[in-house]
Order: sequence, then structure tokens, then C-alpha cells
Amino acid sequence: MTQFATLQLKNDAAVEVPFTVEGINYQTNVAAWVNAGTSYDASKRATFSMISPTSRSTRARLRLKVAIPIMDPLAPTKKMDELIANVELVLPKSSTLAERKDLRAYVADFLTDAVVVNAVNNFESVY
Repeated sequence: MTQFATLQLKNDAAVEVPFTVEGINYQTNVAAWVNAGTSYDASKRATFSMISPTSRSTRARLRLKVAIPIMDPLAPTKKMDELIANVELVLPKSSTLAERKDLRAYVADFLTDAVVVNAVNNFESVY
């Protein structure tokens, strides 16, 4: 099991941004990290949850989320909206390690592909 410690995520400038442990909700099995902002609502958050395979389901499910608040420029403690990214990985128990590694690599590379970069940066679609 991975140690529950500070999460280091690179921003667009390739600078490691520390997200400190916020805690684990044991009722929902969601681990959370926070990058403290100037106010509670201005904090960036990352969450992770994993549901392991069971006798009823032969798949593991991983859910990752990153949320970045958009603060009101005139009232900096007021949150207007937020940017949200949700990633869900479904891993059949019958999959091989090589297949799971490929899936993770494809998702990581997809996020840096021109299709996604242009969509995020310029609201540009592929069609």
C-alpha cells in the first residue's frame, strides 16, 4: 500500500505543487489532498478512491479528481465556479500488469496530445 503523504502535482510551468493530506473519509473511501489558497474556498483539491474487486464484481475502479476554484476578482474570498477533472479507471481482475500499465500510459499521453491541449487551451474541438 502506498503511504498517504503529500501529493506533488506539476502545474503547467512544470513546478511541483504540494497538495497536503486533508484526510480520508472512511465511509466513502475517498482520500483527499489540498493546496491551501488564500481562503478555504480558494483551495485546490485532489481526491482518490479505489474500489477493489469482490466476489460480486471482478473489476477494480479508481476515481481521481482535481478541482481548481475560480475566485471572483472583486471579492477574492468568493468562489464563482471551478475547473474539474474526473478520471475513472476500470481494471478487470483478469487484466495483465502490462495491459494496466498501457492504460495508464495511454491516459497520461492523451492528456498531453494536441487534441486535448487545444480543447483545454482554446475550446477547440476535433471537428
